[in-house]
Amino acid sequence: MAKDSQIWKTLLLALILFMLMELLLQLRAQLKFGNSIFTTAYADKGAQGSLFVQRNGYQLLAPDIEFAGSSIKVQSNQLGLRSAAIEPKVNGTVRVIALGASSTYGAYAATNADTFPAILQRISSDIPLEVINAGIPGNDISSQYLLYAEQLAGLSEDVLILYSGLSNDVGRLCQRNRTAKSYALPQLQAPKWLLSVDLLLKNSTNLRYVPYKYSPMPDLVPYLQQYAASLRQIVVLAQQRLVKTILFAENLRSFRSEQPLQLQQQLAASALYYTPCLTVGQFSEVFEQYNRVQQQVAAEFAGVHYVSLSGQVPGGRKYFTDSVHFSAKGEQAIAAALAQALKNTRQVAP
Repeated sequence: MAKDSQIWKTLLLALILFMLMELLLQLRAQLKFGNSIFTTAYADKGAQGSLFVQRNGYQLLAPDIEFAGSSIKVQSNQLGLRSAAIEPKVNGTVRVIALGASSTYGAYAATNADTFPAILQRISSDIPLEVINAGIPGNDISSQYLLYAEQLAGLSEDVLILYSGLSNDVGRLCQRNRTAKSYALPQLQAPKWLLSVDLLLKNSTNLRYVPYKYSPMPDLVPYLQQYAASLRQIVVLAQQRLVKTILFAENLRSFRSEQPLQLQQQLAASALYYTPCLTVGQFSEVFEQYNRVQQQVAAEFAGVHYVSLSGQVPGGRKYFTDSVHFSAKGEQAIAAALAQALKNTRQVAP
């Protein structure tokens, strides 16, 4: 009996420590990012209990809200985008929609003004641009099309820039390939809002996701076909709206093949957390194949241009905060590269 009592006391103490750690992490997230389980608990009912709202196949920020922490401040407009309020289009101004996911949204950008769409608008000197940031975390390419088709209808844009980001698309590759034999440690299942479990998983990536032997590349064909189909849907819709210029921006990652393998593995930690069935080399190959699909689809249409960015936005920690999201320097670099690409097309006059 005494032994059983000691076990229960130990378990209770472990539970208390876990709850305390979770509380501290949630408080830290609230103070740093302005978003935590407390935000969800006390959110305005109009936001459906969250800073994000779900629509038919895609998500948005709740409209006209602001949340902030010590590291980031986010303001949404009337459409639920991290962008300035959209007013009637001004004559002589080129309206640009930047469509994408968390990298376009600016997952680590300190303010709306620090995202690459906002920077692109400011640095344009030849032609006055109005750039609408339509990047939303969690939206894959299919969701981006739906958002463009529904939420962004009637904006009379002249230019569409697609930086799809790929993280949400590539992450699906591993959903059907997770087997117990694929990991050095078992997968832990827990609610997504539990930051303590999330922290544990992210900091044990090298232990958890090292294959015992050989991890075969997932069959990419159906995923690439679906990606290509969504790209074509976006282009056809944009051309129906009389969009003059469409840019498919190369999807970037912080780890590159020319880097030492050890550095690649360090930089790829967050990517491998979300795609545990892939090795570093496989993840890079998957990215390249998706980018090649963008090139191929762009070549099928007049007025659609594939923009190579890797030369202007180097890899490494100076330009990225993690595997795929930009640092402040990265946001500036991609904005400059896209500004030059728009200038080169010579087709953006309103």
